[in-house]
Amino acid sequence: MKLSVLGPEGTFTDAAAKAYLKTQPYANVTLDYHPTFDQVYQAVSGDNIGLLPLENQLDGYVSATLQRLQTAAVTEIGEITIPVDFGLVANVDNLSKIKRIYVQFKTEGQCQKLLSSLPSAQIITTSSNMISLEKFQVGDLGDAAIIPQSQLAEVSVALKQNNVADQADNSTRFIIFKANPANLVELSQTSLTAERFKAPLFITPAVNDQPGTLYDILGYFAKADLNLITIMSLPTKSKLGVYSFYLEVSGNRNQQEALFTTLQELTSSYQVHPLGYYAV
Repeated sequence: MKLSVLGPEGTFTDAAAKAYLKTQPYANVTLDYHPTFDQVYQAVSGDNIGLLPLENQLDGYVSATLQRLQTAAVTEIGEITIPVDFGLVANVDNLSKIKRIYVQFKTEGQCQKLLSSLPSAQIITTSSNMISLEKFQVGDLGDAAIIPQSQLAEVSVALKQNNVADQADNSTRFIIFKANPANLVELSQTSLTAERFKAPLFITPAVNDQPGTLYDILGYFAKADLNLITIMSLPTKSKLGVYSFYLEVSGNRNQQEALFTTLQELTSSYQVHPLGYYAV
């Protein structure tokens, strides 16, 4: 069995994957590293599973993951949240001498205080924190990188700075998914032993430019006393101005019937794209 994740080894996604496996009864799981979100998705087939970042405490949702979930034929089977912290490495002896700094695209949004204190430094965006480190290690005098705090001790440089995120209590939530689309009937038959559940989904209105659409959708959940912990709109990309709503429903296991009755009722007026139903 393979667990496909964003690589290389040493990233926060790698750490999340290893933390998730400690909570599961899986045996003989191989971590399968890929450089892009698309390659992680494409690698998940059969009994294999995948893991991708969904939400950061400081920088919000990861659009690259949400955009794929919007149309992907996958089923989310769980999630895990881990703390994330960053350090700075530079081959200069003073922050003011930094000319170029490598930083992963989501890390940038979590370290704005540091980056705004370096107005003359060129920011080079990378696809992973470990790629930031790799580019720094083969770079020129004046280069710097923001990398996972856990990697700081492994790097020998003139300047290191600990804990450069905008706040100390920073964390990222990751989703775990398997191949094949989620199905409302099959999900409704899932038996959860945990007290709480989460059910993520997309709802797409038949007519977007209409007053009261979101109010109507929310009414279904309010009537069933189901708690919505996330509401976001994303463009469907089919036409300018056409949007889907990404929702995450939370509740206790006694509300399972109410949840799936509500989702089934919604299908009569809206396009419902369920993504999973799992214990939290």
